[in-house]
Amino acid sequence: MIASTRLHERSPTVGRRRIFWQAAGAFWGLLLACWLARGFFLHPANTIYENHEAGTYVGRLLEFRDLLAAGYYWPQWCTDFRAGLGSPYFSYYQPGFFYLASLVPWSLAPIRALGIAVMACALAGYLAMWALIGRRFGTLGGWVAASGLLLSSYVGTEIYLRGDLSELAAMMGACVAVWALQRWLDSGGWPKLACLAAAGAGLILLHPCVALIGYGVMALGVALFYWQTGQLGRALGALAGLVFGAGLAAFYWFPVFFEWHLVGSDAAFSGFYHYSRHFVSPLALLGPYDRRETVPVSLGPILPLLAAFNVLVLARRRGEATAEQWRLVTFCAASWVVCVLLMSPGSALVWRYAPLLHRLQFPWRILSVLTVLTAALAGAVLPWRRAEYRTAAMAALVLAMFAFSWQYTAYRLDRTVRLPQDAAALQVGFFAPDLCHEWLPRGAQIDISMQDAASPVAGEGCEVRDFQRRQGRLSCRVRARADSFVILPHYYFPVGFRATLSGRTLAIQPDNRGLMKIDLPAESEGVLEVTFSQTPMRTWGLIASAGCLAALLGLCLVYGRAERARAGSSGADCSERPCCPLES
Repeated sequence: MIASTRLHERSPTVGRRRIFWQAAGAFWGLLLACWLARGFFLHPANTIYENHEAGTYVGRLLEFRDLLAAGYYWPQWCTDFRAGLGSPYFSYYQPGFFYLASLVPWSLAPIRALGIAVMACALAGYLAMWALIGRRFGTLGGWVAASGLLLSSYVGTEIYLRGDLSELAAMMGACVAVWALQRWLDSGGWPKLACLAAAGAGLILLHPCVALIGYGVMALGVALFYWQTGQLGRALGALAGLVFGAGLAAFYWFPVFFEWHLVGSDAAFSGFYHYSRHFVSPLALLGPYDRRETVPVSLGPILPLLAAFNVLVLARRRGEATAEQWRLVTFCAASWVVCVLLMSPGSALVWRYAPLLHRLQFPWRILSVLTVLTAALAGAVLPWRRAEYRTAAMAALVLAMFAFSWQYTAYRLDRTVRLPQDAAALQVGFFAPDLCHEWLPRGAQIDISMQDAASPVAGEGCEVRDFQRRQGRLSCRVRARADSFVILPHYYFPVGFRATLSGRTLAIQPDNRGLMKIDLPAESEGVLEVTFSQTPMRTWGLIASAGCLAALLGLCLVYGRAERARAGSSGADCSERPCCPLES
């Protein structure tokens, strides 16, 4: 009977049917991704819909591209921001989404590039969710979970209300990371370990706040896996994969952690932005979706109810579920409860004594991972007695979620914003993407006029002319008849900059407004150049990332050779797969 079943599963008809449904499901995912990103393509390229971020993502992308073109492959200092006064913005702000959007041909308008990046992230999240749930609950369950993810309320909120595209990308990255983790826990193997490390690194680069939540949830999943199976080696291997992921992203988070004190970041975590003002009642997650709220937190009417129904059915029919199904549902349900508790006012004591949580800024930001968990549970549908009824019911629920998504993704154009089309246009206007001025150098004056930002100020006995400002480079011709100084219209930052005059290094110090002041000795004449390379912590972070990559590749190489040797010695019989050192 078993043999006949296997022959049936391998028959050409079943194979073609499987390929058809997989292709149809992938095409549906592409349609949903296009639906989510429609606001980036249906209007002129210099317009954007109303959202909390306005057009700042376009300006960030233009500056990021300009930095890449200038040879700064690990962008940090943004020369064109704040009318040319500069900002260490990309020393601290997550670069992952902008790397992705920069892969789109630069001949396309930046708003189109952002839309393509949003589509790519949505499709990646869809496919990862489909693979995660489909492997355990079948193609239909995977399709429901993946569709529910893209049609969820918080995805629409991220794009069309908050406009936080990096956090949206990280939501989808969290799906990929959880899928990679489950693949490793299921069967191990060096390719899956490498995939887990890459997914963890990508999650950090896309959004460190979502990564903090995601890493915590995945660590909980590893602990539950060990408790349920007792496989210590596999659990330690999963933790090692996550550590490798953090190491690969060290080039980004080293400056964030170790140069944090150089900017006025406290403004983003106080007053209105203090975490204590943004807790969410658990009942609000099940309430109506109200776009008049600053950030609606409802999960919508269908997704959480379907998830709860599936959990109850699986608990009732636990004997019919496989060990893999039960482990996944246990992980998602336990993580869901923890996330809801951390969002609620009752967790205030935990937040008070866990300073790292303060960097989330908003407790409701945990919705980015909670939505992923809810969608996964929504797809955990056990078989019904009548398969056709099950299929019809799931299709009806997905169509209902699509109908509700009109409300989540509704938008209107912002008539007050005209988007820039190149980085040079950022200097013409005053482009500042940090609402609280949190990424300004500490001590810098905020209200410097456009006129003061246009040209240097020379001290007594000094002449300055031919001032030029290019990406990462300021230059002017100076002549000092006596000891004097020059103040350049650019913010002082204590690391990464170097000033030279005729080959001689000069010290840079801040003036009373936080601008660059350079003392000139008497009889100085020549071209004064101030250049930015990269901060010390970016250098050390790159070294750490390179070392981690070498260690990971070395581990994979050793295991790959061991696998080939075992296969050769057993006559190419791979029935007993050798263990990765992290699995033993």
